[in-house]
Amino acid sequence: MKGELATVLTGLAFPESLRWHRGELWFSDVLAGKVYRANIGTGEYFEFASIPPVVSGLGWLPNGDLLAVDCEARSVLSIDSSGMRSVYVDISGFWEFPANDMLVDEDGTSWIGSYGFNPETGTPKESSLARYKGGVLDFPIDSLIFPNGMARVDENHFVVAETFADRLAIIKTDSGGDVRVEKRISLPANSTPDGLTVDEQGSIWVASAYGEAILKVNPVSGIVERAIEIKGRGVFDCTFGGPELETLFIAVSDVDESKALINFPGEILAISVGVSGRE
Repeated sequence: MKGELATVLTGLAFPESLRWHRGELWFSDVLAGKVYRANIGTGEYFEFASIPPVVSGLGWLPNGDLLAVDCEARSVLSIDSSGMRSVYVDISGFWEFPANDMLVDEDGTSWIGSYGFNPETGTPKESSLARYKGGVLDFPIDSLIFPNGMARVDENHFVVAETFADRLAIIKTDSGGDVRVEKRISLPANSTPDGLTVDEQGSIWVASAYGEAILKVNPVSGIVERAIEIKGRGVFDCTFGGPELETLFIAVSDVDESKALINFPGEILAISVGVSGRE
């Protein structure tokens, strides 16, 4: 590591879905049901939208409108710059359990994950990954265990964290619309991979939710290293940002979610790791 961890934002409940967009860090305070944009230089953050009780994945359409996952409603909302919102896609008729994180491609294609089971009381089971493209909703993958954080690896592949299977799935997409799981990468037991991002060299940086670390994964060799230790905190997401995408931002909070809205222990940390992210 080239730098030391620094705290840049505090006073949050449960930050996740970190996104660097047009010079600002955007994120969901998931359990507070809020979407924020932040000025990292001043340490201030500003509420953009309230989507209670739980909001997760974020992305943007080509026209600049924000997309945000309304988890309990199992839908994706579209919000324009004035704050006007509409339901972009409703998935409630297909999923019993909440929607979760999301990847939005440059052309607006949206990939949305689902819990697939109740992690508090149930046994992990396979769930589907939704795709919404050109007004058409389908479910091209149905074999993921709690599909969570997602990021593009290249034009034809993206990676999905399977949180309660301790693994990553590399998804291949092609111009014909076919989608399949091309490869899986096993992580150490109890890694609970959550949010993730990909650097300019193709390595995958993974927030190990209950593992108190950021993992760095080589998608070719499958080698996993504990790149950043974050003792005593739940580590829930990471993304590259800053002027040259040279800073890794990390979302942390208490692993006991019942304390999140009482103590507001959530923070966003930053560190230079000697490599930049991708646009």
